[in-house]
Amino acid sequence: MCGIVGAIRLADAEVVRRMTRLIAHRGPDDEGFWSDGDVVFGHRRLSILDLSPAGHQPMQSADGELTIVFNGEIYDFPQVRAELERLGHRFRTHTDTEVILLGYRQWGDAVLERIEGIFAFGLWDAAAGRLLLARDRSGVKPLYWHARDGGIAFASELKPFRLLPGFVSEVNRRALRSTMRFACNLEEESMLAGVHKLAPGRKLVWQDGRIAVSPYWSYPEPRPRAWGAEDAARTLREVLGRTVRAQMISDAPLGAALSGGLDSSGVVALMAEHGAKVRTYTVGHGQDDPDLQAARVVAEHCRTEHHEIMIQSEDVLDLLPKVMWFLEEPLGQMEAVQMYLNYAAASQHVKVLLVGEGADELFAGYDRYRLFDAKRRLTPGLRSALYERVYMYADRQPRHLLGAAISRLAFGRLAGSPMADPMPRAAEPPLAGLPRERALERALNHDQRGYLHELSLKRADATGMAHGLELRVPFLGKDVVELAATFPGDLIRRGGVEKWLLREALRPLLPQRIVERRKRGFQMQLDQRLVDTLLELCDRLLPPDRVAQRGFFDPARVAALRAGRPRKSAAFIAHRVWSFRLWAMLMAEIWARLFLDAPPGAPAPAGLEDIA
Repeated sequence: MCGIVGAIRLADAEVVRRMTRLIAHRGPDDEGFWSDGDVVFGHRRLSILDLSPAGHQPMQSADGELTIVFNGEIYDFPQVRAELERLGHRFRTHTDTEVILLGYRQWGDAVLERIEGIFAFGLWDAAAGRLLLARDRSGVKPLYWHARDGGIAFASELKPFRLLPGFVSEVNRRALRSTMRFACNLEEESMLAGVHKLAPGRKLVWQDGRIAVSPYWSYPEPRPRAWGAEDAARTLREVLGRTVRAQMISDAPLGAALSGGLDSSGVVALMAEHGAKVRTYTVGHGQDDPDLQAARVVAEHCRTEHHEIMIQSEDVLDLLPKVMWFLEEPLGQMEAVQMYLNYAAASQHVKVLLVGEGADELFAGYDRYRLFDAKRRLTPGLRSALYERVYMYADRQPRHLLGAAISRLAFGRLAGSPMADPMPRAAEPPLAGLPRERALERALNHDQRGYLHELSLKRADATGMAHGLELRVPFLGKDVVELAATFPGDLIRRGGVEKWLLREALRPLLPQRIVERRKRGFQMQLDQRLVDTLLELCDRLLPPDRVAQRGFFDPARVAALRAGRPRKSAAFIAHRVWSFRLWAMLMAEIWARLFLDAPPGAPAPAGLEDIA
């Protein structure tokens, strides 16, 4: 796993060198640069496959016509390599990077349809004067781009763009609205105005100053089949097993994140089933933490080499600016701090970590999916209104009269956005236009196409790569995703049990108490210490004069949120939404201090004092 940077007409070699070194954490093992006229590439390497100097990048074809900077892993590269060798191609390395180079020579852009993995790359075709950018199907690896005056620049992170000559750091308010509503930025443009995100499963072609973006893959539309439960569970277990085995390919030490939940426990069990001695890593909030205890059960069952990392609420204060420096966009959920600490500890032992991200979006793991249970006989309008209210905490009560009444009765008063202009909504409602039939399957598909990579995968990649740690996501393997699209909703979720089918698939591999354990969520414990920490941060970072000067939020709304903690008797979701609103405001202000106020190229802050 690596960090990549490139520019055509927008930066010289020295600027690209500075841009590349700003993301050195993504590739601590090696760096490389290449230039040809107006085209400049930079690369930071994290050595996973072929640890020899032969894997150095930027990498060129033997004739020098093709040059690539690549970030990721191609899991099926041995098979693709064998096919290319049968077609007469000769390899000089044992890397998956060279497979993309020679695959492009053989098939052009269609090489993207043949490779399976997690990746982002830039490939320069000198003969055609053509740049190809591409991102993996699920968006596990990030790729950003910026274009002006006929030129283009790309990078694995946002920070490098601020070093481009003439680049002006400004907030994209549409992205800010999205972040404050959905806990992540669902817009095509990043929080830095003018910097775009290449969407998952997309390619970008630059040629003669013209840019064309197009898909080469999309999450499959739901196409349920008449599965029997046992057949479906067995097939899912087999496909997951093959995918985990393929993703265990590595010439560097490998482990797994273990939260004690079904998803990560299943990944660990499948790794152990293949005979591997698995290293596992768990974050806990004290010895009585249920997640910690469940993880111990799985670790003992699978005979892993287990490591535990404890977190305290006090850790948040000094860690938050540094975590934001790596996240690069505000995320409205607190789990990023836990993940950062977990991956910091894991990186002391391994370079590769398998994680359980994606299972909730494929197999209906979130509480909001309960609204699709058959026993809840809701009209499409009422279901849509209630779903939108709990979908990352909508900014206002539903317009649907009955939906508004039920929402108020069930959830109470939920804290609103601190923005003076939270509308128009940053994205269309999650169930807009969905038919009565197959609504759950389509809601899952909606989350797979947006929420998954903009929040869950972004958070995981950023906090992992902060420590030079590659994260692999077996649940988002192409075969698993395409298989999941064939399962009907009443099999994915049955009898009010989330991820029912996944539980049945993993039942032969895990202790019963883990299979039956209901989803708890990987989240910071909202105890009094954490509340006090949030309030202290509000007082330090969001005084009224600073809020007014920044212009992100309405000072009166910020003050009302600061003082508006729900009563102890309020519904859990009311406490959760209130903490989310405070957290999102704080993250946005910290982001502004790092990405608008701080000089371009500034290093990661050591603590809160560095940005105060």
